Amino acid sequence: MADITLRETKGSPLTFGEMDGNLTNLNTAKQEIIPNLTTDTTIDETVDKFSFYDNSTGTTKSILPQNVESFAQRTVIIKCVADTIGPSTGDGITHFVVPSTLNGKNLYTAQAHVYTVGDGGSITNVQIHNITTGYDMLSTPITIDLSEKDSSTAATPPVISGNNGVSTADVIRIDVDAVANSTLGLEIRMVFTAP
Repeated sequence: MADITLRETKGSPLTFGEMDGNLTNLNTAKQEIIPNLTTDTTIDETVDKFSFYDNSTGTTKSILPQNVESFAQRTVIIKCVADTIGPSTGDGITHFVVPSTLNGKNLYTAQAHVYTVGDGGSITNVQIHNITTGYDMLSTPITIDLSEKDSSTAATPPVISGNNGVSTADVIRIDVDAVANSTLGLEIRMVFTAP
């Protein structure tokens, strides 16, 4: 611990020598290395942790490496069809180009949402296709069930295929294979993460 001369304790202003002495003592007593901290070349994802201080709660919190994936995820939301327009079926209802922030990432989850519920006919099916690589990115398409607005509650969830990697400037196409009657609007949510 640094030896510091305080004005309040001394009862008068500090001299230049006392002030310089305070700064020298602070510099000498500063802690360069966290005590008891070692370095390692491996990590146990279920036991080792990253700790941080949460200013808002005044507590120390920790994150296990197995939970860090959510911090590396990137979400892309594509408005395919305006809320007042019914989507049509076909390949290429819309496209988007992969930005550099997604380079080397894999499609992790994919969901869809409509803004007016379909009331008859077939369920709504959506496929994601990487035009650049020539592969569908879903082995089971996104499904929105009848009387539902979102695929998150679908009886058959989408399944990501093994061809789910993307690179900068890949062109991704959204294909609509089926649309329930009276459906309006279509939005796609894709989450990408490191392989």
